Amino acid sequence: MMKSILKDNIHVLERVEDWKDAVRKSGKILLENQSIEERYIEAAIKNIEKLGNYVVITDNVAMPHARPEDGVNQTALSLLLIKDGVDFLGENVNLVFMLASKDNSSHIEVIRKLSQLVDDEEVVEKMSFAKNKEEILNYL
Repeated sequence: MMKSILKDNIHVLERVEDWKDAVRKSGKILLENQSIEERYIEAAIKNIEKLGNYVVITDNVAMPHARPEDGVNQTALSLLLIKDGVDFLGENVNLVFMLASKDNSSHIEVIRKLSQLVDDEEVVEKMSFAKNKEEILNYL
């Protein structure tokens, strides 16, 4: 399931400027396929500024998101691999999964599958050191 959700929504970068740049670049993936509107990305950044690094869900993994009414057109998930990592308010992050949900329930299965994926420390580590999108897809 994760492979089919993410197959067209994965980007790999060497580095980003900061955590805001990471959120913007992970959101841009969903913006390009019209899953979200630009304002969704800014709402996700504002949430982190207001609430802190609650989006860091496990070692090396962040899942920025906002509310459905902040500009979601369809439920979607993107993955940005940052090879050099980024400081996410005191936590090092290599994998940024941007979640967009069109309502309050359509994302539940996606979250369940993502949770299973990131609970596997070995898979997270392999994905963090992947060289390209194809290598990441092999781990899904």
